[in-house]
Amino acid sequence: MASTNNRHADADANTAAAAPLCSAPAPAASARGSANPLPMISRGNDEIGTDDMDCCPLQLTQSDLVADMIPRAPPYHSQPSIADNSSAVSTGLWFLAPESWVTEHVPCPSRDTVLTQDRMLQRFIDSVQDWLRRWVTDGCSPLHHHRLYRDRMPRCVQDAHSAVALYHMTTCSNAETRATTARVLEDRVTQLLADQTLDASLRGGKGLDTFDHICRVQSLLTYQTIRLLDGDIRMRAQAEALIPTLFLWTQQLLDSTKNSLTQPARFLADIAASYPTGSDDAVLWHAWILVESTRRTWLVANYLQETYLHMKRGWSECPGRVPNTMHGRLWDATSAYAWSKACREANTVLISTQRTDKLLYDMKPEDVDEFSLLIMELRYGSERIEKWIEDSKRQQKQPMLEIL
Repeated sequence: MASTNNRHADADANTAAAAPLCSAPAPAASARGSANPLPMISRGNDEIGTDDMDCCPLQLTQSDLVADMIPRAPPYHSQPSIADNSSAVSTGLWFLAPESWVTEHVPCPSRDTVLTQDRMLQRFIDSVQDWLRRWVTDGCSPLHHHRLYRDRMPRCVQDAHSAVALYHMTTCSNAETRATTARVLEDRVTQLLADQTLDASLRGGKGLDTFDHICRVQSLLTYQTIRLLDGDIRMRAQAEALIPTLFLWTQQLLDSTKNSLTQPARFLADIAASYPTGSDDAVLWHAWILVESTRRTWLVANYLQETYLHMKRGWSECPGRVPNTMHGRLWDATSAYAWSKACREANTVLISTQRTDKLLYDMKPEDVDEFSLLIMELRYGSERIEKWIEDSKRQQKQPMLEIL
């Protein structure tokens, strides 16, 4: 895959101009601990903070935030992917740490590597399509967290959700019914783009928050997945015209989330205001859901479109990768308490692409969630991952004397 930096050049023709993003540097996290007990998060409207507020909305110092508000992560030695001088990670600020957002690129592979095998690429496409179906049938998937839209599902997400159901309901129907479905999808995509233009004018230059970015990217990703991979020539052509738009929105999602985390206390305070009856653990859990959804949405949107372009023309760009949480206990946690407990007990939580091979030695295959396992297969190939799984099963069956 050849790498370049100008793939977003035509995106402005398909979407409204993005509001400028703040590029202020992340505040340095202090490594010192705090003897204070866990502070309660203030949720009163007069205490959350306003635009002209200079002090921390939670009335906490950065060291208090790091030491007291974030649940303890695993020991630092289990997270070698983060820079050695990152006090944020060593004190527990693992999923908000600036270093965890570094987009990594691997060397461009040769044509005989596993990354160019049609079978592996097809498996990725099949998985994403299956995740969309499970989002409708099960209410969640490795891409759609079960709590992300539990309390609020904007109309654009509702439209995308129902579009998946409609599409799969009419897949085996006659030509006229499929044509009707195609028109419905076209109208909903047009509505999504029009709403973004209208919302941008109503905001008066104020940018979207992280949740809003996730909603519009996952909505457009839904339509792109359906229409790019469908055999209908018109639907595929319409989706190809929106490839630059999804690339642009995806990058804006990542940039917006990273920018929000330059002020982690304000980020958490905004979440606390949205969940006024939640505990401190619940606030942190919802923060992690947003952050992890950003990571996974960015990965899937980029990988899906680059995979399509590669299969169409024989080459594509190397999209790179941001680290994501790989331990299944965190994604599958059904409560804030279960998530917080998993954070304390999981041996490996967040690890970069360059050190993904560490998982082959430090984690059991059953501990890696479905999403991360697929990403690992894209990097190493299915044969190596299958061998890892089989070796792990064989090791578990060995008598203790043989292990010793």
